[in-house]
Amino acid sequence: MTTELEPTAPRTRLRRFLSQAWRVGLGLVLGFVFFSFVYESYSPDSEADMDAVGLLVGLDMLCGLAALLLYPFRHRYPVPISAALVLLSIPSSIGAGFAVLGVISLATRRRPWEIAGISAMFLAAVPLGEYLVGAELVAEDDTTTWWQVGIVALVMVGLMVLLGMYVGGRRQLAVSLRRQVHSAEREREAQLHAAKADERTRIAREMHDVLAHRLSLVALHSGALEFRSDLTPEQTRQTAGVIRENSHLALGELREVLGMLRDPNTLFDGELARPQPNLGQLQEILDASRAVGTEVQLVLEAETRERLDVLSESTGRHLYRIVQEALTNARRHAPGQDVMLEIGGHAEDRLSLRVSNRLTEVPSLVSGAGSLPSSGLGLTGLAERVRLAGGELQIDPGTKGEFVLKVWLPWGQ
Repeated sequence: MTTELEPTAPRTRLRRFLSQAWRVGLGLVLGFVFFSFVYESYSPDSEADMDAVGLLVGLDMLCGLAALLLYPFRHRYPVPISAALVLLSIPSSIGAGFAVLGVISLATRRRPWEIAGISAMFLAAVPLGEYLVGAELVAEDDTTTWWQVGIVALVMVGLMVLLGMYVGGRRQLAVSLRRQVHSAEREREAQLHAAKADERTRIAREMHDVLAHRLSLVALHSGALEFRSDLTPEQTRQTAGVIRENSHLALGELREVLGMLRDPNTLFDGELARPQPNLGQLQEILDASRAVGTEVQLVLEAETRERLDVLSESTGRHLYRIVQEALTNARRHAPGQDVMLEIGGHAEDRLSLRVSNRLTEVPSLVSGAGSLPSSGLGLTGLAERVRLAGGELQIDPGTKGEFVLKVWLPWGQ
């Protein structure tokens, strides 16, 4: 942070100095133009006239110097400094250059009451200066009439106010555009952070779905090895093989998900960046559940079976995960109870899934695993997945001794 600010600070100060310097230079140029216009036609008739003009020139330069010193503070005290510059322009043609720039600078603020007050002062200062200074320098037959001076002053004020308001409008537009750009950048950053958070949430949900299924199988088979003493050596080897295979799969999937969480750049590669399950693998999780003592009966309507080829990949993936989580919950909360899966629906309607199983109050020790630990978030994550898929979920908590889960998913998601 420090290395970025150090080189920019001198550039900022230099830019401010140059911005101030060219305006001061412009004020001096205008002041000397007004000075030459006022004094160019004067020719003194006596020594007394020379002394009077010398006093006027000295007062002109002194007031011009005061205006030069006050002008840089116009942004800090806009109204007082502008009023002081206008007052200094009465006896000083050099100060009039800074008064013009002061009125223009004040008009950039686009505040009507300030502009009206300073403009009225300027309109009064022009004829007053003409009366105090011009009477000593211009011959009587060349004296400009009051209405001519008033017209000139009115035109000058009108041009200065218009120019100042135009510049102020451009500045406000530039500030508004910069704010919009900064707002758009902040909004984009917020969207990126939200997208990352959503992706991380999806990954966490995938990890829960996958690991809960794998580890529940490991727990049930390891429970069988612990409590079953009647297993043959062949059955023991098969059970140990299932434990080893699911442990390796769970470890690999966990390593993959954690690697993605460590590298933020992988969070926007999309869901297809990692292997995704589909309905073609549904039979595998059914066989795995049957192998641990949870009998699963699948009822698939004939018409639905014929239309599965038009089912979108996303909906098939969601259906797979929902079935996986439902079977995991059944093994955890009703071990040993049969599970009924019913899949129906038509392509022009919605895909429906009904999962039901009998409830049990006494943990089954058929496999020796007992009651598996529960995170309490399985159904919550399931409901969120269904919501994000554009479907509906209905749960019957078992008032009639049977737990029923109903899900409706759109075919085209």
